[in-house]
Amino acid sequence: MAGQLVREGIVMTAPYEPSGALGNKIARKLLPYRARRDLRLNLRRSVISFTFDDFPLSAIENGSNLLEDEGWRATFYVAAGLARTTNHHGLHFRATDLVNLQAKGHEIAGHTYSHADCTQLTTDQVMAEIRKNNASLKQMGVTGEIDHFAYPFGGATAELKHALSKEFKSLRGIKAGVHRKTADLNGLKSAPVFSGQKLDHTIMLIKQLTTKPGWLTLFAHDICEAPSAWGCTPAEFQRVIKAVKQSGATVLPIGEALETMEAGFG
Repeated sequence: MAGQLVREGIVMTAPYEPSGALGNKIARKLLPYRARRDLRLNLRRSVISFTFDDFPLSAIENGSNLLEDEGWRATFYVAAGLARTTNHHGLHFRATDLVNLQAKGHEIAGHTYSHADCTQLTTDQVMAEIRKNNASLKQMGVTGEIDHFAYPFGGATAELKHALSKEFKSLRGIKAGVHRKTADLNGLKSAPVFSGQKLDHTIMLIKQLTTKPGWLTLFAHDICEAPSAWGCTPAEFQRVIKAVKQSGATVLPIGEALETMEAGFG
């Protein structure tokens, strides 16, 4: 990823993309098969969970507000260190935004505090980042437990999957796909809501839910007229909403979706 991160006029560490080295690519390919925590699914109706990562204010202005119009709620994976910063996704959230989202029924979930790539840290360092993030979210007014986590950049290791399984009810990655017979709670799949071919693929996955039930999680960042490479336009987000409505799927935040499926979704 390109661009600078700025907080109150101070230039901060620029975001980046995970290493594309062959060894790292192989590790990412093997990771879904390691340190799994499978939840068996018996879905007779499809479930879709909207999620937002980091997150920029446009995710509210052109995202969650539209979901609310449909009676839907989402999960926000928050890196508290990004509060009031500006980067390639735009201006990020304020503490009041978190409080307002929770009051409206949205779910606040965790990232690392600084949006650090977990594969570049030791497990102890990741745990310290998580503790700092959770404490900061509480200070910002978030209530209740932080039960769900998303790996920044989708970066994880088998060791980390195992360690974090003791801390969170679910851990979400960024590998696109639908959960059908099982879902790895240590590495949930998630389809990107990004402009271009990735959006077309995500809408295809949504349409497939009409004939073959499954649980699909979606993740988005900025939603604006000139989005980043990891965002989409408001019109494209509306396309996703339309496809979800046509699919007939039930829309639930991550936590509610898991509770429903663990109880035996009918």
